[in-house]
Parts: sequence; C-alpha cells; structure tokens
Amino acid sequence: MKNVILNFLEIQGYKVDSVNKRNDQELIVRIRKKKSYKNKCPECGSQRISCHAKGQYRLKKHSNFQEKLIYLEVKRDRLICLKCRTVFLEELSGIKKYSRVSGNFTKQSLNYLAKNSFNEVGKVNGVGYQTLKRSLYNYVDPYELLTEKIKSLEKQTKIYLGLDGQSFRGRDMVLTITEVVNRELLTILPSEGQTDLRHFLERLDPEIRVKVKGVAMDMTNKHIGLIERYFPDALIVIDHYHVISCALMHLQKVRTTLQAARRIEIPIKKELDKNREDLTELEELKMERYFRLFPELLEAYLTKENIRTLYHRTKYDEAKEELEKLIIKLASSKEDELKELRRTLIHWKKEILNYFKCRITNAYTEGLHTKCKLIKRKSFGFKNVETYVRKLILGLLPFALLWGYTHFST
Repeated sequence: MKNVILNFLEIQGYKVDSVNKRNDQELIVRIRKKKSYKNKCPECGSQRISCHAKGQYRLKKHSNFQEKLIYLEVKRDRLICLKCRTVFLEELSGIKKYSRVSGNFTKQSLNYLAKNSFNEVGKVNGVGYQTLKRSLYNYVDPYELLTEKIKSLEKQTKIYLGLDGQSFRGRDMVLTITEVVNRELLTILPSEGQTDLRHFLERLDPEIRVKVKGVAMDMTNKHIGLIERYFPDALIVIDHYHVISCALMHLQKVRTTLQAARRIEIPIKKELDKNREDLTELEELKMERYFRLFPELLEAYLTKENIRTLYHRTKYDEAKEELEKLIIKLASSKEDELKELRRTLIHWKKEILNYFKCRITNAYTEGLHTKCKLIKRKSFGFKNVETYVRKLILGLLPFALLWGYTHFST
C-alpha cells in the first residue's frame, strides 16, 4: 500500500511512515528519506557524513487532488562531513531548502496556471498571487527559452520567420516571433520597439541569419529596415490577410461615409465582409439594391474582391500583371478611400508580390494571438508586461516541453 502512495505522489526515494487526515480538505503524509540514498559533502564530495543536529518535522504542500491539499511531513537534518568538517543541510529530493512547497506542487500550480487566471489557481491551491508570480518568474524565462529555440534553428537549412504585434494593454503592444513553416513559437518581445527587436536579431548568429529566406509581417514600416539589414537574403512578405483586411477596411469606410453624407442607413456590413462565393441569394439581392443606389460602394466592393482573386494566381508574372491593372484602374477613382488604398498598394507592391515567390503567411502567428486574447480575457488583463509575456509563454507552449528545459526544471 505504501509503495502505491509513493508512486501516486511521485516521491520515490522516500518511505511513508503514516497518512493522517487533518480535516476534510487536508491529508498529511509523513515521510523519511531512504537510507540507500547517501548524502555527499557539498565541499569535498565525501560520503563520510554524520548527523550534526536532528531536524524538526515540517509540512510542505505537495499536491491538490479532488479538492484536497496533500502535505508532506518531512524533516531535514543538519549534517557534518567527517573529512573536511563542513556543516550543511541535508538534501531532500524534490524539496528545495527553506521552501514551503515541493517541486511537484510548483509544477502542478504552473500547469494549472497555464490555462487559468492567478486568482483561480490561488483559490484552488491555497496560495497568493505573489507566490504564483514568483514561481512563474523563477521557472519561465523568455531569454533562456529563446536560447533553446536558437539551438533548434541551427539544425534547419531554411528558416521562415513571422512577425506580428498584439495588444498588451490599449496601444501598448508586444511582438510575437514565430517560425511559420515549422509552426513554432520562438519568443514574445515585451514591446514592438526597435530596441527589443534589435536585441533579438543580434542574438542570432550570422550562420542563422543567412538561412532566413522569408519574413512574413503586417503592413507596417516599424521593422522593415531592421529586417533588411539583418536578413539581406530574405524576402519580406506582406501577409495576404492584412492586404485583404486593408481593402475591407477602406470598403467599410466608404459605406460609413455614404451613410453620414446621405443620412441613410446602409445595413450590409456583414454581407460586405463575406466572400462573394459565400453569399446567399437573399444576401446578393440585398446588396444589389444598395449597389444600384450607391455605385461607389459597388466599386469599392469589386476592388476588395479583385484583391482576393489576386491570391488565386499561381505564377508571379500573372499576379504582377493583375496587381498593376488594379492600380491603374484605381487611378481613375473619385473616392478618397480608394485613392488611399491605391497608394498603399503602390507602397507595398514589392512585398505583396513576394508572396508569389515565397508562399508563407502569418496564419500560425495569428492563431497564437487568438489564444493570447483568451489567456488575457480569462486573467482579466495584466498590468505588468513581463508577467504577461511569461504567462503567454506558459500558456502557448506544451507544458511537458517547458518542464523539460534546463532553466525550467531546476
């Protein structure tokens, strides 16, 4: 029976003396170290050890099972080396010196924290916010994680990166960096600023930089200079989701401008957002009615659909020709929003067409951002960006993978 308890609690190396129930919510398991596990002197490594002073039994939180907290009752003796006369505390497997919890309890708390808020984990495990935050900072280090990820990049022959920002709080942003082909999170930077991105890029050896063949990003000028400097052989690809979203944004602005100018409601926002082939007959009839009343709305809608069909092309030359025709067509438009869209397409023409040379997207990165929003919503937001980044890494990466890293398992 006692062996079953040892295996269940994962405390091999100990013997179970007794199991007591303190109340309806707490179990206390008294254990002692097996004699076969020899102590070593931390100074000289000698195993000629004697007891210097007996320790007292103390409770250590170990696990939470079926709404019951399980405590380990264990004592730590003070030992003396008979060779060099060094006095030291006895080592206990899975329990750090002066800690009130075992390593298993920390692991269990962080595993639960990966999917829940600090408040929820604190209520279940009976620990405070600061304790959980300390464990998060001690065991989840973005910089050490990045070191491990860089080692994995060294094994690849070609690397395709994805960069995309997400809101931390209001206009404060963090930057997610992924490997989009292998669908792997590399790191999350605490800001979108060039300083943080430069520090990340400088950590990549020149041998890794030359392997980067493509970088997918959104339509922003924030990072393009650094990307071109550090990855001269890489194609910068504007993710087609952002190009289509840009066209859709201008389409909706045309609709809202017409509503304000004509003082009439145009209730086809959802229909305009849909792809043309996904519309029902009733939706098509509804849209045609408003297109007859507002030809400029039809022009903006067809422009959005033309940009969508651009990405159906398989060859670079065909896509280039179609994009140039669209830019020429928009030159004759009288709508300010479509003129603005034309300037955007001209500015990003090279990066848009690079998609047909290097077919990468930020779909994986955008998928991670959906999970990030869920994590932030379940935690009711964050005040500290460092805590937010570490919580995201804990929630996004497989826990078993995180626990295997040397910086996470110490």
